[in-house]
Amino acid sequence: MTRVYQTRSSHRWPGLVVLLSTILAPAGLAQTPAVESPWFGVPLPPVFEPHVAPAIIGGRGPVPAIVPPGEGEYVELTGAAIRADLETIVRFSRESRERREIGSGQLWGRITGFPSSRDTIAWAAEQFRAAGIEDVELQGFEQAGDAAFWLPLSWEMRLVGGPAFGSNSEDVVLTTAMPLAPSALPVGTMTAPLVHVGTASAAELVHIDVRGKIAVQHVTPQAHMVFERTPTVPRARALFERGAVGVINVVDQPGNEMARDFSNCGGPCFNLGGRDGVFLETVMDRAAEAGVLGQLRVRLSLDTDRRSGLSAHNGVGVLPGTGPTDETIIINAHADAWFDGAGDNGDGLAVLVALARHFAGGAYRPRRTLVFVASAGHHSPGLNGPRHVVAMNPALAAHAVLALNIEHVAQRNLSPARSLFADGYREFIADSGEAPIVAGVSNESPFLDDLFTQGVERYGTNFVSGPSTMASGEGGGYRALGVAIVTTMQAPPLYHTSGEVLDVISTPGLERIARFLAFFIKQVDQAPVAQINP
Repeated sequence: MTRVYQTRSSHRWPGLVVLLSTILAPAGLAQTPAVESPWFGVPLPPVFEPHVAPAIIGGRGPVPAIVPPGEGEYVELTGAAIRADLETIVRFSRESRERREIGSGQLWGRITGFPSSRDTIAWAAEQFRAAGIEDVELQGFEQAGDAAFWLPLSWEMRLVGGPAFGSNSEDVVLTTAMPLAPSALPVGTMTAPLVHVGTASAAELVHIDVRGKIAVQHVTPQAHMVFERTPTVPRARALFERGAVGVINVVDQPGNEMARDFSNCGGPCFNLGGRDGVFLETVMDRAAEAGVLGQLRVRLSLDTDRRSGLSAHNGVGVLPGTGPTDETIIINAHADAWFDGAGDNGDGLAVLVALARHFAGGAYRPRRTLVFVASAGHHSPGLNGPRHVVAMNPALAAHAVLALNIEHVAQRNLSPARSLFADGYREFIADSGEAPIVAGVSNESPFLDDLFTQGVERYGTNFVSGPSTMASGEGGGYRALGVAIVTTMQAPPLYHTSGEVLDVISTPGLERIARFLAFFIKQVDQAPVAQINP
């Protein structure tokens, strides 16, 4: 019989977990569990729950937003107003899961090329119109002819039980497993023994035989997973070259969440969430101590599809300037997202809508034309939003002096907490601020960099202390403009995970960044081109 195990999230009952662990576990039990217990006595991981924060979000809220004198009347920039829009944006993601837009619904989000993304951008365009912007278009485009979008439709990672691992050790389905593009199983399923390879460095692999086995490598992200692509993917490929038949990346992250990052690993490759990973690695240790590691097996199943011929659109709102110039400032936020996507990039899109309301409301009349772009995004191959904005709006693009990209900007900062779980997993807890925000200025303009310094002083925004030329994410699609690309972007651990839910977004943080960006746009609007693009 197969059993999918579920436990209560122990951060709801931390005192009870600690008390029971103290009373029921004799000294040394965690190190040498009784073989009569299922799975060597290793506590079973909780079943994955969607839309639930993977970290502790306590009752102490973030630091309130700073409102400089004279800016209190800008009610459209208040945190509560922006959060209301964010809730609407996240609802589009959740609806995609409810209607199983992609296969079984294990993968969901606001996915470019599918109704979830189109509905989100149509909503954003309607907000532009309601704000008073008359020139608003939904600009449609087609997927590049040679592009194919790999999508997992359904999958499972099952640790196969047996008496060698303790009495009543039944199969355990590890529910945070996430297949990575373009993984495939020739007959849809595979069962193979496991081998742990640590971080899969060359010095480790020289001692390990991975032939015919599923290799388990441990990944500890330093901030979000984009920074781990360079070591993780080449090492996975090296494992396949050495004869591994599959790779499991145990991603050491908060809670028990699904993580969709890394690709082109060279074979069937899956990520596994934090507490699932702790369980799997601990069981492997216990099996090795008991001399039965060679009997431990994982069964993988996977059904996938490749989609081409998809279509998408950008929402573009043009607010004409009052000055004699036809120069433009492009203000962009992408609408697409994996999972709930409250952070990447629900918060950025909600802030974009707030800025459109602010400038269209007439309290400040921009001299330059402002172009608000709810972008189709960049997650779906062949459907890059910014590149199509540039190609489809040649006059606006030709007169651009700056492109501003707003991309995951208000997630709360998470710090390691003490161990709260009986399985020894170290939980994370939110503090009173937001995760650091990188302020990328592609052309190193001193004027633009100084505005970010002023933002810290005026609004308390948590920008990193040094300059950056980063223009990744959406920014890359605007490089053809040949002008300054300015990017505000956090690098928190929940990026591209199911943990990017509403609870991890700071409402004062939404207000902080919105008020700062309104200030930033006004300063750029009034500055000579030579300062913006020296």
